Amino acid sequence: MATQALAVTGTGSTAAATKKQIGAELSMPAGGPWTIHHIWGQVVKITTIPDEGTGGILHVQSVTGDIAPDPAPGKYPLIGTPLSESANSGISSVPLNLWPVNWEASGKAAIALSYTGLLAITTAPILAAGIIFGDSRPEIRPLTFCDSVSNSFASAIEQTVGTITLAEKATRIVGILADLNKGDAVTGAEPIMATIRLDSADIKLPPSQYPCNRAFNANDGTPVGHPSVAQSQFIPVDIPVMGGARIEIFATTTQSVTANADVSVYLAYE
Repeated sequence: MATQALAVTGTGSTAAATKKQIGAELSMPAGGPWTIHHIWGQVVKITTIPDEGTGGILHVQSVTGDIAPDPAPGKYPLIGTPLSESANSGISSVPLNLWPVNWEASGKAAIALSYTGLLAITTAPILAAGIIFGDSRPEIRPLTFCDSVSNSFASAIEQTVGTITLAEKATRIVGILADLNKGDAVTGAEPIMATIRLDSADIKLPPSQYPCNRAFNANDGTPVGHPSVAQSQFIPVDIPVMGGARIEIFATTTQSVTANADVSVYLAYE
C-alpha cells in the first residue's frame, strides 16, 4: 500500500504550558496494521505584538490504545519562531518540524495531536500537524528524477497547483517537497500555512495531506527586515506508479490572502 498522510489544523492556547488538542482526532484507515513513520507540525503567530515568540511541544496520544508501542509520554519538539523586538515586524518563515518515528497502528486507531506553548501569548497561534504512514517504512532513496509544478493563488479554497506527467520509466515516487512562499505584495495580519494532496486519473492514490516546507507568521503591513529561510527537506515516501502516469497536485491554505500565496511541489521518482 502506498504511503499515506493525515493532517489537522487548529489554534493553540494563549496560556503558557497549557496543552490543547489540534483539530479533531485522526482516524487510521480500515485494514492495517499501519506503520507510522513520521510526524510533523508547524506553528505560526497571527499578531505582531512584540516580545512574544512561539514554539513548544507536539504531543502524540493514542486515544484508543491500539498503537504499539504506546507513544506516551509522546512529547516531541515543535520549534516556532522567536519574539519580534518591534510591532514593525516583517514577515518571517516557520520551519517544518518533521520527525521520524516507529509505531504500529491498527485499522481505525484514533490519534490525538496537541500543542503546548512554552510561553504565554496574547493571541492564540495557528497550528498544523499530521502523521505519515503506510504498510512499511519507506527507504530513503537518491532523488534520481525530479519534476515540479507551481501556481499562485489568493483563495483558501483548494486550488490546482498543476499536473506532473511521470516519465515512462517511472516505477515509484520516492520523495515529496512542497514549498509555500510569499513572493508578492505584503499585507498585514495574514499568517499562512498550507498542505498539498496528490490525485490521479491513471492510478489509484490514497487520500493524503502532506505539509509544505515552510509557513509564515503575520506581519504588520509596515515590515522592517528580511525573513530567514527554512531548511529544505524532501519527505521520504513509497508510492508505486506506472510509467507515464499523470499526477494531479492540489493545495489548500489556512486562510485567504490579499496578494497571492505561491506553492511549488517537487516529486522525486525512480
